[in-house]
Amino acid sequence: MKILHIDTGKEWRGGQRQAFFLHEGLLESGVDSVLVCNELGQLCKKDTPGIFPVSFKGEADLGFLSELKAIIKHERPDIVHTHDAHALTPALFASVTTSGFKLINTRRVDFSINKGFISRKKYNNAKVNRVVAISEAIKDILVVDGVKPEKVPVIYSGVRFPKSINFLKVLEIKEKYGITGNEFILGNVANFADHKDHYTLLRAFDIFCKIVDDSKLILVGDGPMFEEIQEFAKSLDCFNNIVFTGYTDDVYEHIALFDIFCMSSKTEGLCTSIIDALFMCKPTVATAAGGIPELVKHNFNGLISEVGDASMFATNLLLIFEDEVLEEKFAGNAFHSSLKFSDGAMVYKYIDLYKELML
Repeated sequence: MKILHIDTGKEWRGGQRQAFFLHEGLLESGVDSVLVCNELGQLCKKDTPGIFPVSFKGEADLGFLSELKAIIKHERPDIVHTHDAHALTPALFASVTTSGFKLINTRRVDFSINKGFISRKKYNNAKVNRVVAISEAIKDILVVDGVKPEKVPVIYSGVRFPKSINFLKVLEIKEKYGITGNEFILGNVANFADHKDHYTLLRAFDIFCKIVDDSKLILVGDGPMFEEIQEFAKSLDCFNNIVFTGYTDDVYEHIALFDIFCMSSKTEGLCTSIIDALFMCKPTVATAAGGIPELVKHNFNGLISEVGDASMFATNLLLIFEDEVLEEKFAGNAFHSSLKFSDGAMVYKYIDLYKELML
């Protein structure tokens, strides 16, 4: 069995992380796997065998299509697995002239596919054998949009949990940000993009900070809206209590500092950052966006707020802050909640799907 993956993204975000984990997991499981990716992307810089860097200028890039067809002809995969919408279009064109493989796509976003004629046609296409949803929420949207339910298996994203945490690094981070150990720390790990809705989180923290004045909010990550969000934060009374870390590889060491993990997204396929936080035994306050309620079970391992409701978000933060028993309950349940979302579980479910398609 041979799998050819395609990911066209430039950044190192959730989709690229999942494609990389799956590719490596397949190789470790003895499955032949190759990965075609954007030559300008971060994924191509990873030190792993079987990567094909290819120039990609867009879905209608005939040069990319030509190279893709040549790679497919040479590698002769049983299954071509596309990991984003931009990859699916050229893969469909390649399937017209290069037969002999099954085609699947993993859908990671929770918005409608009925935004345009091309989008509708490529997902509701007989040549696409499966559209994998990373949450039940995404599956529901695809089915409402006309994709047959039997063509939409749900395979949750998986996280590669660390074997250990560098607590010397944790101490360095505390010193860097001036954390004495007496503060109550809220934290978020996310790309600074519109759908993550940092505005709601900052407004909620502004309310929280007026009551818990020794609290801090640590925002881990970067992205296209980083400077815009920083400017907005400067207008708030709580600004001096906010830390913008920028990009860092020490994600788990930052999460180790948090008392509560926060995620204020207005749309979300699933959110692997929440899985990271649950693994680290962190109570979570999040919004009811997309697949998030499949991770954060209200009043079990965290609290759910309505999308865009800063007041409700702040109230949920205060409920945990003021109730140590509740905080301990959520923390205890968090770790066990995370375990079914490992990268190993994801890999094995994809292997089962690949085998099913080859019957």
